[in-house]
Amino acid sequence: MKVIAAIAATMVLASSPAAAEPEESDREIPLAHIEYTTGLTVSFSDSQPSNEVGMSQLGIIGRAPLIAWDRSNSYLQTYLEITPPDVPVPQRLVDDHGTDLPAELQRRRITSEPVTVRGLTAPASAVLSASCTDEHWSWNRWHDKAQAGLAPKSYTTHDFGGFKERRAESFIFNCLPADSPSSLWAQHRLYYWNGTSWWKHADEKVGPGLQAEEIKGKVKRHRKVTYNDSWGSSPNCLGGACKYTREGRFTS
Repeated sequence: MKVIAAIAATMVLASSPAAAEPEESDREIPLAHIEYTTGLTVSFSDSQPSNEVGMSQLGIIGRAPLIAWDRSNSYLQTYLEITPPDVPVPQRLVDDHGTDLPAELQRRRITSEPVTVRGLTAPASAVLSASCTDEHWSWNRWHDKAQAGLAPKSYTTHDFGGFKERRAESFIFNCLPADSPSSLWAQHRLYYWNGTSWWKHADEKVGPGLQAEEIKGKVKRHRKVTYNDSWGSSPNCLGGACKYTREGRFTS
């Protein structure tokens, strides 16, 4: 129950107006919220005015592995793969996919309303990160292994050749035990360059005992991912136990 409470606290922190920072930000529009019996949560959302769809995953370490989605898939294809035929499909995911729609869509009901479904069996594509220091993806642009005192940092497309990319993808593994204070979170924020400034796409705080993935984007833009934590990078937090691993990439 403590772990479930930690997930709830993480979701509240991520969405609470009191936790928001005074910076220009997209408006997040929920499209689907999917809960599996393992404790894994997968969410799809739209962002305006950027008009880009994204996906996020939040799972309990050691119990709720994240889904190993295919990078070549659209958000719609991933959604169809991880939900049973009786679950409605958000119209926005269909529109985002474009032409040449998957044949399976003919069996599904399409809705303009947000979808919420609970109690699903986790798909076979779920995989488990072995430890808090292991690499999450088969390849990445950065992997900052867990260590006490890991300083805040930002990565941008300018750090990797300066090319515009279609997606920003970020992963956090909070190494603290699940029964640690829920206030000890690690945070990742995704941004895009709108021509004059960085606008925030997504903002998530990942509580103790949890691992999370944030993915956003479709069109080519300059992008940025920023990391920080609630213990101010202090190496003395809980005797050095406050650690998290962060990893990410920009992809086309």
